Amino acid sequence: MNLQNRTAVVTGSSSGIGLHTATELLEKGAVVYGLSRRETPIGHDRFRWIGTDLSVPFEIAAAFLTIRELAGTISVLVNNAGLGIFGDVETITPEAWAEVIGVNLTAAFLCSREVVPQMKQHRSGTIVNVSSIAGKRGFKGGTAYCASKFGLNGFSEALMEELREFGIRVCTVNPGSTDTEFFDRSAVQPNKRMGPQDVARVIVSAIELPDDVLADQIVVRPL
Repeated sequence: MNLQNRTAVVTGSSSGIGLHTATELLEKGAVVYGLSRRETPIGHDRFRWIGTDLSVPFEIAAAFLTIRELAGTISVLVNNAGLGIFGDVETITPEAWAEVIGVNLTAAFLCSREVVPQMKQHRSGTIVNVSSIAGKRGFKGGTAYCASKFGLNGFSEALMEELREFGIRVCTVNPGSTDTEFFDRSAVQPNKRMGPQDVARVIVSAIELPDDVLADQIVVRPL
């Protein structure tokens, strides 16, 4: 996909992988909308931040209504917003479990629903779901987080099969340890971490592949 003047939406744009993905897309010429609770620190004439709590369905719907009114067709969606709450299964509250599933999995479903009808109409578009190595292998204290990421991988694979006949690509990126705020709250402290800008480059490279080429599952790890 040639990103020049294409409209892209990035969730969780305020920091880490989301922030760098939005920046990379801008450098490629895209018009970018960032959705996050905290303001996204990007000053660019092709960027607009829309304050959105991705755990609240009506805020997601309102954000996409605004984007469609301002930009029309959305060509790229990067479902990047993520939340980690960790602990033994008996200590994680049902409210915390629901919040992790809501941000990491349900938000990707809701955002995808917002863009798919337009993409089907135009028979083109790319959806990237940023999952995790934790969506392929569990770890102690990660029941909620791993469940959300395993679920996101399953959602992505099914959505890919559902939409490919319409010319819509669904790509899942599974990063390993990345130097983001995630590890400020996690009991897991890896020795090696990738830079979030490097993961962002992988995401944008997958989007820029020719329109008839699908990278459906990408795993990226620190060397």
